[in-house]
Amino acid sequence: MKKTLLFLITFLIYTLILQGARRPDWVDTRPVKPHLYQGFGVAEDTGSKEDDRLRADQNARTEIIQEISSSISSEVSSFYSESSSNDNVNEAQSMEVFSSISSAYAEATIEGIKIVDRYYDKKSKLYYSYASLERSVFQAQMVRRASEARKVAQERYAYALTARSEGDVTSALGQLSQALSHVMVAQSIVKKQLEGDLDQDGKTEFLDAALGQELGRITRNIRILKAGGDDQKGERNQGLAKPFEGTVVYEYNGKQTPLPNLPLSMSVEGAEADYQPTLSTDANGRFSARIYKLHSASMANPVVRIGLSLPHINVYADHAGQSGADFFPLAQEYHFQMDVAASVKIFVRVLEEINGEPVSRSKSDGMLIKALLANKYKVLDARQIASRIPIDELDQFVGYEAFDSLTEKLKDAADYAIVGLIASETSSTGTLNYARATANLNAIDLESGRIIATAHLEDVKAAGNTEAKANASALRKCSSNAIAELLAQLDIALN
Repeated sequence: MKKTLLFLITFLIYTLILQGARRPDWVDTRPVKPHLYQGFGVAEDTGSKEDDRLRADQNARTEIIQEISSSISSEVSSFYSESSSNDNVNEAQSMEVFSSISSAYAEATIEGIKIVDRYYDKKSKLYYSYASLERSVFQAQMVRRASEARKVAQERYAYALTARSEGDVTSALGQLSQALSHVMVAQSIVKKQLEGDLDQDGKTEFLDAALGQELGRITRNIRILKAGGDDQKGERNQGLAKPFEGTVVYEYNGKQTPLPNLPLSMSVEGAEADYQPTLSTDANGRFSARIYKLHSASMANPVVRIGLSLPHINVYADHAGQSGADFFPLAQEYHFQMDVAASVKIFVRVLEEINGEPVSRSKSDGMLIKALLANKYKVLDARQIASRIPIDELDQFVGYEAFDSLTEKLKDAADYAIVGLIASETSSTGTLNYARATANLNAIDLESGRIIATAHLEDVKAAGNTEAKANASALRKCSSNAIAELLAQLDIALN
């Protein structure tokens, strides 16, 4: 009897061990539980069991928070889109802001996420965590947070007034912006505008409108003063030599107070460039913004705009049907020019033929180089890249329009290549000789291999006392016309 009992106990223990080691179904298949938010986290085994488990747990919680944040963002977007009276709302900016405030709201709000189960896979050396949150619990939290919105708004409003009275305008703006964000989310939950008495004057008002009015009182007194960097000239693939500098001040009762640590935004119109779109003032209210690299320009004088960066307020103004000018001072504008020609290095090779025979010294090649130099472009010819590609091989590529091979050989030496053939043939001889010429020139972007400009001319006629003079005249006339046409297209393409 004792042996039988011992066997049963041993068997039960072994079975329990096996069951504990079994891979849970949730690791491979998400359970169908509509009443729950569910999160699944994974972490690699780094040798620290406790830390690895915590990372897996956090990843599982984060998945739930991200789902809830997306849900809140959708609710906020839906509420304000339906209530908006402004047809010019920037939906892309709105969604970015809604996502940002919803994420912050979700992380600060969520309580009750539980780790339901954990599993360690010895073979793959991975820790798994399964977290969940009752949807009913979350909804109760959201309703509670919405009911607290008035208190939160009142507190931040009071902090903002105190900060402004002490000259800390940056903190005042931050407090009002956060209060407005909180109210925007709460209103989307209860599906109506919230009312309260922020200034404690005994009158009830819409919270978002009252916060907006106070924001407007502050921002309308902000000035962005220009200090340097205006009217520069830069080159393609280079940065501008000087930064755009200025100071942001708060102007009140005839006094200008610099605003430290104020978020700003930078935008460029009329040019493709690399720059940092967000910046802030320093401790003395000064800012400095740079263009690190210019790619192209579509305007003679591109514009850099630097202004306040308070996207929550901007989105509120849009959806409330108000003008952004009610809240923001005009952005400060700086101008610059892009010296396209000085920025561009162009390789040139134009072949000539007369009656099917190559001309040893192409005058068209020289004419094109001279025209490019007159327009301030940097020019390379066949002799300058002879070490990279022999002239005979180069002419073969040009003659057969093997542009892929040409691009591969030249892309590290120049930005663009202008290549082609201008040919003349005798059309009649006699007392006065006639010839006609054709031209086929292509400008190639050596970075992409794309043809950006072409000049294709046919049947350009000329006459001369001799056959040779007639052909030379036809070549010169055709070359002149083709070069003029190509340079006009090139100027458009590069600008």
